[in-house]
Amino acid sequence: MWNFIKNREPNIHMKRLFEPFLSYRHFRTRAVDRQNTSSTGLYGFDHLKSPKGFQRFVDEAIERSSELIDYISGMPSSAEIIRAMDEISDTVCSVVDSAELCRQTHPARGFVEEAIKASMKINVYLHFLNTNHTLYNAVKKAEQDGHLLTEEARRAALHLRIDFEKGGIHLPSGKLDRVNQLNMDAHKLCREYGENIINDPGYVDIFPASRIPRQIQHLLKPIYRLTSGVSKESLGSYEDEQEKGFRIITEPRTLFSVLQLTPDEQVRKMAYLKGSSIPHANHEVLDKLINSRHELAQIMGCKSYAEFVMQLNMASSPEVVVSFLQEMSNMVKEKADEEFNTIRNLKRDLCGQRCVDLEPWDEAYYTTMMKSSAYNLDSAVVASYFSLPQCIEGLKLLVKSLFGASFDSVPMAPGESWHPDVLKMCIHHPEEVCVCM
Repeated sequence: MWNFIKNREPNIHMKRLFEPFLSYRHFRTRAVDRQNTSSTGLYGFDHLKSPKGFQRFVDEAIERSSELIDYISGMPSSAEIIRAMDEISDTVCSVVDSAELCRQTHPARGFVEEAIKASMKINVYLHFLNTNHTLYNAVKKAEQDGHLLTEEARRAALHLRIDFEKGGIHLPSGKLDRVNQLNMDAHKLCREYGENIINDPGYVDIFPASRIPRQIQHLLKPIYRLTSGVSKESLGSYEDEQEKGFRIITEPRTLFSVLQLTPDEQVRKMAYLKGSSIPHANHEVLDKLINSRHELAQIMGCKSYAEFVMQLNMASSPEVVVSFLQEMSNMVKEKADEEFNTIRNLKRDLCGQRCVDLEPWDEAYYTTMMKSSAYNLDSAVVASYFSLPQCIEGLKLLVKSLFGASFDSVPMAPGESWHPDVLKMCIHHPEEVCVCM
């Protein structure tokens, strides 16, 4: 797969090399003139003023990319080839990132549905790009000409060629067609896997409501059931009463809070088992995904998909990864065993049973309790230090200390987001182009 496209990240090396050619590089959102108060579309793209705008957004990205491919087919200078490919990446990724961000965060179903359609269409086009012989031959020309003046430029051309070849572009047409189909199948299966989790997260109903600690009740849905109670008028007759409970939706964030803060072991157990076993449809999805990836790896001359994805990475092979993990495991085993025994003994002390063991649904709860006891920590007090504004300030400090960049909030034009609480941040670095998200 083409690295510029697959990773969907700004290519910092390209911007430094060809700064005269690049007017601006956006990532996820487009820069909007702060002095201009006119309405724009979602994320600063005028097309996205309505859900249907995603269709035009995709079509124009494909049209512009096709123009650039025609330009590249004329085999301009090596620098121009790389610059044009960077623009293709930028054009296509603006759609990919916007569609994915919308799909994950937008509250309006209409926008989400159109974003999904746009994502599917642009991903089909990505497979066309990643198996386009015009682009592949142009990259080889740029690499062979020797006119790329810096090591960064030569490395960029090398990795572009390698990523093309990892997509099977060098294979005979029959095998290449099969590789394309397998890549498309894998993409659809990964999306289906995620959508199944969203659409069928599973739930557990807990009665009475008192079994759920107050600090997480706001995360759960109140539910009611009818019970028989003694009538006030006559101790000998009964009438229906409503008993309040809570429905735990076992999606990851809610499930973690339940496992961490709920004293009732049976509640934790039910939530854990439900959250770990659904959606059932994903069992079949995983089987298909494993088979597709295994066949892909074998066509590409590898014994396994793990070997295929490790090629040319720092680790280089699955064996190196396993060796590293085993080495790390040996290094931390003594400390891990010590912590496990401490947590298990805490549970035994609290339960008053010496034979009780630590279960998977116990770890988060007793770890939190152990930390609170050992360090006199109150999670509610600790949480008060991590409000959103304070977390953003902390993030700014990290970005500055690690990368020498500033991380600031910027105003948005009308229509750029769907709610006034949405924040837009820009990263500024003295040697790079502004990146907004």
